[in-house]
Amino acid sequence: MDAVIAEGGRRGVHFRYVLPYDAIAKRYMAEYGQRERREGYGISPTLAEALYELAENHKIEIMIEKTRYKTYYYAVVDGVRIEDSLCYRESLRGCISEVLRRVKEQREWEEQLRRQRIREEVLNALTEWYFRCFGETANPLKVAKRLEEYFALCQMRSAAKREFGVAPTERALRGAFWWEGEWRGKPMSCFVTGRKAVCKVGDKKAAFYVFDTPHGVYLRPEIKLVDDWIKVAHRGDEGQGG
Repeated sequence: MDAVIAEGGRRGVHFRYVLPYDAIAKRYMAEYGQRERREGYGISPTLAEALYELAENHKIEIMIEKTRYKTYYYAVVDGVRIEDSLCYRESLRGCISEVLRRVKEQREWEEQLRRQRIREEVLNALTEWYFRCFGETANPLKVAKRLEEYFALCQMRSAAKREFGVAPTERALRGAFWWEGEWRGKPMSCFVTGRKAVCKVGDKKAAFYVFDTPHGVYLRPEIKLVDDWIKVAHRGDEGQGG
C-alpha cells in the first residue's frame, strides 16, 4: 500500500515510475493531464534524445520519483547521476558530449578517491607495523620509501630481543652489528650498538661498554674489576669482526 511502481524499457533505456500512496487523502499521488514542457520541469527533450542515442553503448536508467509535494526526474548513465536540468539549451551533439564529460569526470574523481583510500590504508598499515616492531612512531612516507631497509632493521631487532633480551631503538640499530669470538678462553657472541654491547660468554650474559677509537671498535666489561679490552672491529671494516 506504500506505492505503485512501474518499470519498463526499450533499446537499453530503463524507466522507473513511482506512484506514492497518500494515506491521509487515501489516494495515489498521480498527476493527470498533459503539461507543458518547460525548463525546470522533467528531463529536457534534448537530454532524453541524448540518452536514447547513448543507450547502445552505455547503461542508461531514467528515474522518476514522486513525493507528496514534488516529482524528481534524473538519469543514471553508467552509474553516474545526471540531473534533469542538463541540456535545455544545448544541441543534441553538445548534450551527448556534456553527458560523457560528466561521466568521465565522475569516474576520474571516484578513481582518485579509490587511490587515496588505498594510499591511506597502506600508510596506516605501515604506521602500525613500525610501531609493533620498534615501539615508536615514524613518518609512514619515509618508511614506505625505504621499506626493505626498515624490514631488515626490524628483523635485527627481533633477533636481538630473542637472543640477548635487548630492544634497541631504530637509531641504535643503524650502527649495530653482531660479533663472535673468544674471551678468556670461552666462546663469546655479542650484539654491539653504538654505546653498549650485550654478550653471551659461555652460558652467561654480560654487558660491555663500546669504544669507537681511531684504531677500531673495542669492548670493555662494565665490571670495574676487569680491565680487558676486546677488539671487535677494525677501522674500515663494515662492522664485522672475529
